[in-house]
Amino acid sequence: MNPILQLFFLLLAVNDVHSFSNARSSLGRVTRTDGNSRIASSSTSASPTASTTTTKLRALPVCLGNVPPWTYFSLLHILGGCSGTPIVVRATKSWYNRIPLPSWTPPNFVFAPVWTTLYGLMGVSVSRIIKSVGRDNIAMKLWAVHYVLNLVWAPVFFGFQQLRLGFAINVFLISTLSVILPLFHRIDPLSAYLQVPYLLWLLYATKLNQSICKLNPMVEGVNEARLQADLCSDGRGYNDAMLEYDIKKLQAAAAKYAGL
Repeated sequence: MNPILQLFFLLLAVNDVHSFSNARSSLGRVTRTDGNSRIASSSTSASPTASTTTTKLRALPVCLGNVPPWTYFSLLHILGGCSGTPIVVRATKSWYNRIPLPSWTPPNFVFAPVWTTLYGLMGVSVSRIIKSVGRDNIAMKLWAVHYVLNLVWAPVFFGFQQLRLGFAINVFLISTLSVILPLFHRIDPLSAYLQVPYLLWLLYATKLNQSICKLNPMVEGVNEARLQADLCSDGRGYNDAMLEYDIKKLQAAAAKYAGL
């Protein structure tokens, strides 16, 4: 099974434990009665170590009960989003800065806080849907597909330099989200509104992806991103291969300008 899906189902299991803990904490300490006498649940002769351990175990459900359910879902979505972070960081420190980019491309430091916020909002949104109607419904099934596809984009674009495939994935993400949001709104309006910032960023990211594709056309089946990634593959920073490539580009530009 896909590790992301495994993580997703693990979170759902944790949420069930959380619900069970809430139920236990509401019951309080249970004592037994026999006629008119009440028997305490712990013995006065218990050792200090055993007493301390028992106290900690009893406090655990209370601690879990104080954590909002949406916290687990937000954490899962954020952790899933972090799965592509090493790929993105490696790319932005190498070939990504060497290819033509639109003038309105955001600085690299913007991506981490933006996506962390968006993934957190996704988790809150999904937790409200599950709380309202459970997991086995078309809205959650579509969301699972959408979320996995969202995680696939970073390896495709930054890892394999497949700019056009990345653009196609973004278009599909917008298409599926346009179906998911009305379903979420029907179940819980706030859950749909929480996804609006993600939709706006997705539209912006798709337009950015499209512009990068136009600025980096395919030449004999290879785009500029793939060439630059190959030049940066040794990880030694600016190297002789990059210098030679840049000189050839300058010569080609000069020849074109001179009309040769």
